Amino acid sequence: MKTRIERDLLAQARAALEQNQPDTAQGLLVNLVVEQPRNEEAWVLLAQTFADLERRMECIQRAREFNPYSAIIAEAIQNLKAEILQTAFSETKPPPLAANSKTNPLDAELARAMLDAADVLAQATVQTTEPKATCEYGLELVQLLERAAARDAFTTHRWVAASGRAALVKYERALTVFIVNLAQDDAQLAPLRAQRQRALDLFK
Repeated sequence: MKTRIERDLLAQARAALEQNQPDTAQGLLVNLVVEQPRNEEAWVLLAQTFADLERRMECIQRAREFNPYSAIIAEAIQNLKAEILQTAFSETKPPPLAANSKTNPLDAELARAMLDAADVLAQATVQTTEPKATCEYGLELVQLLERAAARDAFTTHRWVAASGRAALVKYERALTVFIVNLAQDDAQLAPLRAQRQRALDLFK
């Protein structure tokens, strides 16, 4: 049962949203979820204060954790998924890893976890000065991104275009150096070319 303070804060947040004051509502709701992290209604309202679709999905997923059978939360997730898809396909050039209608909240959550790990691999790829290490980190990064894309292609594409570009470009260039220095009949040539193509495919 919600306390009077919780009810008052929720009411104030709803009023702020109705008056098109998302920042005010966000301040109230952030304080509320910090104090009462299991308040799923606060998480659903908090999602409405963000323009960023990923942040909104994060909030709704938190609400879902505490009340997985809520019809209101399920509807909010479906509506947000539809908005994400609409945004993806309304771009002048559709994202190479466009989201599809089968993406579900659990897949999106798993993809975000993989992309968190990809941040570490990308940083390691960029920072290493050893070509061999660049290729090792890069291959692991590509494999992780392929798994993330299978879960949530749209979010993975956004990560590649922003956070992952430098690491993938460095990896592709390192592979190219190895390739051009190999003899045409070298057995390593085909797998290295395949690895480079997999990295390039992430940008399509």
